[in-house]
Amino acid sequence: MAVSFHVRSNSFPSRLHPQAAHVDEQLIRLRSSEEASTSSSSSICQRLNNLQELHQSLEKLIHLPATEHALAQEQNKKATEQLLDGY
Repeated sequence: MAVSFHVRSNSFPSRLHPQAAHVDEQLIRLRSSEEASTSSSSSICQRLNNLQELHQSLEKLIHLPATEHALAQEQNKKATEQLLDGY
């Protein structure tokens, strides 16, 4: 006699890593400075500073162990597919 069970799963949106959230904040800041930009030297310097902060945040995000692991897995997947395809 087969017994059936109804299983429910809660699927909550995953939270961003704090560094990923910081990158999002930097992108928003950079875009808003672009929209409200003038061609003054102080405005240009501020946008360059925002761009530098975004670059630093991305650098930190890329070097997180979880990110490096995911990138390595993707690289291995591509290499395996190329080997199987005869490239």
